[in-house]
Amino acid sequence: MEYAHHLAEQGYAFIPGSYYKSLPDINYTRQEQFLADLENMKLAYYGLTLDPYSPGRRFRAYAQCRRDEHQRLCFGHFTPYLQTAKYNPDTGGIIRSYPMLSDALINNPILHALLHDDIRFIESYQKVGSPDALTIGIHFFRYQATPDMPAYSSPVWLHKDDEDVVFVHLIDHSPNMLGGDSLIAGNPKCIERVLKLESLFDTLVVNHDKYHAVTPVGCRQEGESDVSTRDIILVTFQRREAA
Repeated sequence: MEYAHHLAEQGYAFIPGSYYKSLPDINYTRQEQFLADLENMKLAYYGLTLDPYSPGRRFRAYAQCRRDEHQRLCFGHFTPYLQTAKYNPDTGGIIRSYPMLSDALINNPILHALLHDDIRFIESYQKVGSPDALTIGIHFFRYQATPDMPAYSSPVWLHKDDEDVVFVHLIDHSPNMLGGDSLIAGNPKCIERVLKLESLFDTLVVNHDKYHAVTPVGCRQEGESDVSTRDIILVTFQRREAA
């Protein structure tokens, strides 16, 4: 897989949304069913909960998944969700509890297709071991901004994550959104690449070799709406600590 090779060599990879639309499991060619599944996924973002642990106007839900012996995905909160203060000095070092993904999301065929392909990617990547020996996290995020109140990540600056590999899948963004650009850097003083996830399923994958960040999301004041949104799915793969 060329994208896995690019991640291994460069520390990041950009995967265009057209790649995911071509997956057999996505059923993009079956427009009626695909659009219904996509609409159900987009509607679920309206039910996310405001993150109580950090500022930034991010709404979220979280789950982990595992594969059973039949390669089916099982969802739950299997291990505590904790980011270390080393990687997240803002809100690291505490166990955070977020609402479980809704049943509508857990049963959404598009989510299953994305997850299965991310798992295949990790199998091809080979640098972090078998996906079945990793903690797989699924984070649904909505950045929601107004002209006077931007939305932003925690930490907001260039950083690395506790997780070994992170996929950022774009699902939607409002036309009046400002910002939301992804930054890639070899070190915190030298930005190497600026990327923008713009189309459905556009994806950024990062590992520990590079720093990354996403610029705050703002809202254009022109037009009818004074709220802008950016909806993404983070899928994370992390080695489990030895017992």
